Amino acid sequence: MGGIRRFYILIAAAALLLLLGGTADAFWGLGDSPGADKSGLDLEEGYDRNTVVKISGSVAVPPRPLAGGLVAFDLNRPGEQMVVVLGPDWYLQDDNLEWKIGDPVTVRGSLAQGRDGRTYLLSERVISPGGATLVLRGENGSPSWSGGLRGGGPGGGSGVRVLRGGGAGGRRGR
Repeated sequence: MGGIRRFYILIAAAALLLLLGGTADAFWGLGDSPGADKSGLDLEEGYDRNTVVKISGSVAVPPRPLAGGLVAFDLNRPGEQMVVVLGPDWYLQDDNLEWKIGDPVTVRGSLAQGRDGRTYLLSERVISPGGATLVLRGENGSPSWSGGLRGGGPGGGSGVRVLRGGGAGGRRGR
């Protein structure tokens, strides 16, 4: 009887580890994820629809490359500074990201706390300093660069210029 009981406990522990491990891998970017860096987050695939916020602030550090080929900028808000992750550099190569320190931006995205203690915002859409909307993900969080959204979205007839990560030139750098 003791052997069967130990067997069931071992099976339950293994199932629990699989459940916890699978969730942590997706969010924290553990393992071989190319989007993981010192933040401990999967900055490319770690978007969580349950943490979506809309935040306005000013550019603290203009768009720059991060580890893993991603582009990000730092956003200043009263009392805090956060890293806003836009997407892969090859996808954004045709977009005008020449933002300056102090430029106002509004970002909708998934908020996360990195292991490095910094706050990260994995962006879905950004209203750039020039007023254009940079669409980077669908409302379900699927990244535009993986075929989940082919740019566009709402905006027809609204007078809002919609940028589609990768630009209109069709060069995607793949």
